[in-house]
Amino acid sequence: MLKKVIAVVLIVLTAGAWLYLDHLNKQEQMLAEQARQEMIQARAEAAARAAARAKFEAELADAFNTCKATADQAKEDFLTANRKPVKRKPGQFTIPAEIAAQADDTLTAAYVECQKAHDTRLAQGN
Repeated sequence: MLKKVIAVVLIVLTAGAWLYLDHLNKQEQMLAEQARQEMIQARAEAAARAAARAKFEAELADAFNTCKATADQAKEDFLTANRKPVKRKPGQFTIPAEIAAQADDTLTAAYVECQKAHDTRLAQGN
């Protein structure tokens, strides 16, 4: 009889230990799944931030190139407006040196302004 009682107690203890270990295993699996979900979410957020940054940098480069192109066009328009016809050569024009120097100075100043605007937007991130 004592052997049967000891056997039943051992069976009950073993079943209890098994159920407790099963419970701990399920908790561990739940924590691992939660960590996996958080990692997936963090990865998606990082990818979204990287895509937004790439889009911002592309827009910024576009704006910078547009600014430079506008400055180049303004210089060409200025030179065209201030050209002088060459005497005795119809259809030929010359540009005085002071006008060309002024156009170059204006272009340089415009490039500096474009660069400042680019750097400011890049620093502010907007």
